[in-house]
Amino acid sequence: MDEYGCGFGSIMLMLIVVVLVFFAPLGMGPLQPPSYSLLIVFPVILVAILIFLSYASK
Repeated sequence: MDEYGCGFGSIMLMLIVVVLVFFAPLGMGPLQPPSYSLLIVFPVILVAILIFLSYASK
């Protein structure tokens, strides 16, 4: 897989993102909107993963 620029770290980070997308909403209350801190945490995590993947693929 490394010859295509997709290594073990890339696969693990993708799985972490999938787990967050599926299971993070379960931690929220049933009828309340997410808090501001939660709205900020998700994009920050995704940007950090994107930066890591861009450096890891070089």
